[in-house]
Amino acid sequence: MKYVRGLGVALLTFIVGVAVAPIKFYEEGSGRGKVIDGGGNFAVTVYTSSYFIKLWFAHESYVSPEKANEVFNQRLSQAVKVIEVGPKINGEGAVVGRRVMALFFSPELSCYYTEILWTDGRILHYIFSTSALHATQFEKRQR
Repeated sequence: MKYVRGLGVALLTFIVGVAVAPIKFYEEGSGRGKVIDGGGNFAVTVYTSSYFIKLWFAHESYVSPEKANEVFNQRLSQAVKVIEVGPKINGEGAVVGRRVMALFFSPELSCYYTEILWTDGRILHYIFSTSALHATQFEKRQR
């Protein structure tokens, strides 16, 4: 009984520590290139969190806001489940585009992942991770 109580205290301590410790993100690498369909550029940065969860943050620029919205809609049509949808609000409180948080499935990796994507004029932004919590926490820091 004494060991069970000790294990319970250790588990509770761990859970409280995780709950109050903020997630930190460490840049692991980045890359740039050309968007094949749409005539723009892309940039992607890979992060690892303090909980050893990977996260990708990418931007794609297109020739027009209409093209960015077209790609947004195409990407959204591939979602397994839409979790949130609405306008994207910038730091000043102005609407700059559309935003969605959705669940996707990767057959190559055999896993589900969360993706937050939004438009800002002719730029499409993506945050994706196997952890929805990590994706939302990272997005909050981008404002």
